[in-house]
Amino acid sequence: MKRFIASLIAVVVAHSASAQSSLGIQGTDLRFGALQDETGEVQVLSSLRLDVAITDAHGLQGDVTFEDTGNGLVGGLGARLYMAPVEHQKYGLFASLSDVDGRSMSWLSVGAEGMFAAGDDLVFEARAGMGVSDVEGLDYIFADGGFAIALSDNLAVETHLTVAEFEEASFQAISYDAGASLHYTASGSPWGTYASINYSGLTGRDSRPGELRVGFGVSMSFGQIGGLSPKTRPFRIVNPVAPLVRRGLW
Repeated sequence: MKRFIASLIAVVVAHSASAQSSLGIQGTDLRFGALQDETGEVQVLSSLRLDVAITDAHGLQGDVTFEDTGNGLVGGLGARLYMAPVEHQKYGLFASLSDVDGRSMSWLSVGAEGMFAAGDDLVFEARAGMGVSDVEGLDYIFADGGFAIALSDNLAVETHLTVAEFEEASFQAISYDAGASLHYTASGSPWGTYASINYSGLTGRDSRPGELRVGFGVSMSFGQIGGLSPKTRPFRIVNPVAPLVRRGLW
């Protein structure tokens, strides 16, 4: 998967300046950053989100992610089929497949999600789903929600809360991850920067104490993507099993 993802990112970057093509590509969003994980190690992150228009009211979002954790490189591929029938709403279905480089471990997540704008400066997002891993039959359910608010034309704050329940004979816990990030985008430029803070932990039989995580990074957006309008704003990428991998629990 690692070679395939790297090749895909290179192809998209080479063509992203044009923003639109005969395939209906509307825009791309790339992010590169560093985040302290739960074990105190620096974790390198990268992601690509690609928006493709199918009709005026239907689209497909493709996701590619890397998380270089202390317990292995987590790679992910995702697809989201959505509808945006009106300017302030977007909803659809998603599926994602992830694995850990060098280990025989992968997991599949599926679910539904939606986005709703309350005016021009505030947007809410939520999703719920389930998944299964090929390691000891681990399955889980999860929910995620948050909002983004514009502080100015160049500055926005995003928040989220992700909760996942794992219940197997060998592992039982509820994981949580709450966070906020501050995003700055330069006027007339595709470049941006962000800083984030997260608090994550697990409760239940196999609980683990909460840990504070801080990070920063840069972003690049090309074409009609970004902002707070559901028409152009991509869905957030969520990986419920990644916290277990980062802590070395799975």
